[in-house]
Amino acid sequence: MKKLSSFTYALACLLAGSLFLTACGGSDTSEVDGETEETGEVFYFAYKTADFEIEVPDTWEIIDSFTSEYPDDLRVAFKNNVQDSIFTSNVTVIRENNTLSDTSYDFAQRKLADHEDTLVNYSLVSQEVLTLQVDGANSKTMLSTFEGKNDTSSPKLTFMQVTLTKGQQAWTATATYRSGEDAFTVEELDTMLRSFTLN
Repeated sequence: MKKLSSFTYALACLLAGSLFLTACGGSDTSEVDGETEETGEVFYFAYKTADFEIEVPDTWEIIDSFTSEYPDDLRVAFKNNVQDSIFTSNVTVIRENNTLSDTSYDFAQRKLADHEDTLVNYSLVSQEVLTLQVDGANSKTMLSTFEGKNDTSSPKLTFMQVTLTKGQQAWTATATYRSGEDAFTVEELDTMLRSFTLN
């Protein structure tokens, strides 16, 4: 596994969302169990692995194979089926080491501080305390929404992020979309992050 500095790792994770417009191929995974739930006009299915579960719109593309330019800890990405010429909205799930045995809430705070250091024109939009499930128990975390650019020439992006920890591992689900994305897509992204659980 490649070792990356905290600065590089945080930036690489954010870049992952912006790169897979053209850099990744992908296929549906056999780990999807096929459960479907109707919410308004969107159908969601439970994408399940041995470690986590997340509800995903059934029309979104699942990407679970990545080239070496992506962080080793990137586990899966979900890409909106509505393609955008500037940036296609997506959700990524990464796994990191939780060497300090932080709670989900504390790890989320530390990640936010990393993003403030690595993003150009960073600004915090909002934070909301959430209770999500880890191994069937409640875990307090934060849903953070923030904006910034990967570099000065990149488009301004908005990020929504939740983190859950379990023992020495931390799992982060990040939704990334361009400024001006339609409200329907933002609602889908929000629903996905609020459904994130660890097994």
